[in-house]
Amino acid sequence: MLERPVFIVGSMRSGSTLFRLILDSHPHIAIGEETGFMGAIAATKEIPHWPHGHGWFERIGWTESEFDERLRDFYGGLFERHALTQGKRRWGEKTPFHSRHIPQMAKIFPDAVFAGIVRHPGAVVHSLQRNFHYKFEDAVGYWVATNQEILERGSELGGERFALLRYEDLVTSPEPPLREVIEWLGEPWSDDLLRHNAVHAARGTPRVSAGGTHTHVPIRSDLADRWIESFQEPELESLTSRTAELAAVLGYDPSQPGTCGPLPAGNGSRRWLLTGDVLASRQHGPGGLARDGAPEPDITMTPMNTAQLAERVQQLESALGVLRSSRAVRWSSSLRRARRRMADLPFRLRAAAGQVFRRRLGGGTPPTGRSLGG
Repeated sequence: MLERPVFIVGSMRSGSTLFRLILDSHPHIAIGEETGFMGAIAATKEIPHWPHGHGWFERIGWTESEFDERLRDFYGGLFERHALTQGKRRWGEKTPFHSRHIPQMAKIFPDAVFAGIVRHPGAVVHSLQRNFHYKFEDAVGYWVATNQEILERGSELGGERFALLRYEDLVTSPEPPLREVIEWLGEPWSDDLLRHNAVHAARGTPRVSAGGTHTHVPIRSDLADRWIESFQEPELESLTSRTAELAAVLGYDPSQPGTCGPLPAGNGSRRWLLTGDVLASRQHGPGGLARDGAPEPDITMTPMNTAQLAERVQQLESALGVLRSSRAVRWSSSLRRARRRMADLPFRLRAAAGQVFRRRLGGGTPPTGRSLGG
């Protein structure tokens, strides 16, 4: 078995793909494209729509710990092979919806560590609207629920297994926070982390990764604060009121771009990381994360009535229309049409030959191959 896995967790549009590409450029760490493998594990452990689906393996004498061990061997083996083909000794994974699976991941992979990344709520909401056609209210709710979940699970894991980095710190001053991340991971520093684009270009990594992130482009800070120009005053007020409490824990002012100060005190010598230990110590203190019996956040799509569902379908159809009009799709459609024409070419040639014969014979039936040769 290879050394401790590294799971990157964060909301969509939080910069998790950039974080993955940077860590994947380290000589010892391999973190490939998103796999969503925890969805497969969840489906394996519980069969839906069947009264005995939960813990079905116990019906044939398997304990859950034994079953988890088999899952760890199988799925860990898949990622280990990928790491070994890259010449690495440590593997990792990054899929945004895995944020809801942190407890199960920590249980199946008891030696794994979780590196979280968070981004200003305004930037995430704006990006979700622009790229995934989220409604404003849905995007705000998603940011709050997902990051609340991550921080609570991080406090349960503790500082040895969880640390959180802010996207803005990563892109404005990359080396200091990355040095803390690498030290926390127990790995030696490598300057390759600061030139991940060159590493991936030399490796032949596809130019575009998940979410449209360009792998051959260096770390940029100019994209962090563009969101502020996109919101009207009512939206900014709603964003501020709904995210203020959680944003303050993370050192953000929802109404202003960037960060509004260092991460909360209590990190010891660390300035750029918020560890699980610090989160746990603040759980019930001023500005803590405890919800006092509030329901667990729903980070999936909320139930919708018929009218809401129809509106969402209309939004999806509009998004598909934009997608179909893209240059890549037009080229793909042209290629398919050309292939169909090539496939029809023998029939077209035969038909054209028939017309020539009919004209030469005064409109009669074209002679067969046998009569031509006789």
